[in-house]
Amino acid sequence: MMKSRLVYLALFSTIFADAAGIGIVYPTLTPLLLGDASPLFDASQGPAFRSAVYGLLLAIYPLMMCLGSPWLGTLSDRKGRKPVLLLCLLGNAGGMALTAFGIWQGSLVLICCGRALAGITAASLPVAQAAIIDLSTTDSKAANLALVTAANGIGFVAGPLLGGIMHQQGAALWLPYLWAALLPLASAVLVLLCYTDTRALSTDNTHPWRNLWQMLCRPELRHPLLLLAIFLLGYYMYFNYMAAFALLHYSFDAWQEAQLLAYYSTCFALAMLFIVPWATRRFALERILPISLSIQPPLVAAVALGDAPAVLWLLTGPLAIAVATTYVCLLSIASNRTLTERQGQLMGLISSINALAWGVAPLITAALQPLSTLLPIMVAALVLLAGVACMLLARQRQLQAGGAK
Repeated sequence: MMKSRLVYLALFSTIFADAAGIGIVYPTLTPLLLGDASPLFDASQGPAFRSAVYGLLLAIYPLMMCLGSPWLGTLSDRKGRKPVLLLCLLGNAGGMALTAFGIWQGSLVLICCGRALAGITAASLPVAQAAIIDLSTTDSKAANLALVTAANGIGFVAGPLLGGIMHQQGAALWLPYLWAALLPLASAVLVLLCYTDTRALSTDNTHPWRNLWQMLCRPELRHPLLLLAIFLLGYYMYFNYMAAFALLHYSFDAWQEAQLLAYYSTCFALAMLFIVPWATRRFALERILPISLSIQPPLVAAVALGDAPAVLWLLTGPLAIAVATTYVCLLSIASNRTLTERQGQLMGLISSINALAWGVAPLITAALQPLSTLLPIMVAALVLLAGVACMLLARQRQLQAGGAK
């Protein structure tokens, strides 16, 4: 029992360190790039240019993650989870340290390189999820995935709070990144000492991208993966823009933004720890998914229609719970339709879809934001609504096919 707990702790700490490093970006890069007194820009560079650079820096990490995750996910099937987890954690630490150095030097090039290095090795979440699947049964899979993915939410609590508190205390904006570099190093020690691979290694030498294409072509995976892509695009358009919206629309400072992000992440983590395991033990995934996905478009649209910060705070909690539930449902449905020896490939594919949506979303919001502060949020609501329509259409086709039989 103690050994099992140490294994879960090692995987939990891995995801926590990754999420904390991601979450620390928003309360630090937002004032650094969009603030009136940014040390990275001179007075001739207007808000539109700053918004474009801000979107680019947010996009670099997930886009590089999109490129690296298929390789690292497949590599974890062939060589084992442990060496790949260690590689990811060391790359994350190096990327954070380089980002800190770039902010200290006032160099956008070094900041971009640091974000790229952290992104290309950012497969710790899908590899850790694959490791959890290795240890799970079909009945316990959703609950175990929710438990370890809760570390993602808790990391997003710690990261923004760390960045916000240090900024509030007058610390240099590069210092939180240096602290964030220490977290994956500590997690690497835990993985090295506590985690042992428990599955047979795959002998499949097919090219990772060919494996991903073959998975995408499988009829039983096509719908959940398409729905996941639409859902994540709409969600990330909202989430990546939330800090900028709070700054531009309500004049939040770095500490207020950190509190908002920490509140969102707390609700997300609590949903993963308690609500999702409770719901998935009592109801079928296909019954939970329509409810959790359908309530998101009106919640996001209501944020744009609100005229006070209290509206933003009020709607953040329910939205975080709905997002957590939708993500675990789609992840579990796809996993249940995939062979055991290909779980690493599947998690790598899902990580690539996740990263692609995460990388494209800030580029879209950066293009929309100069036109209207509210426009990115309204478009995010429309994308989520398209996901609901896709889900209902697929369900109707299934009913028609069943009736025909």
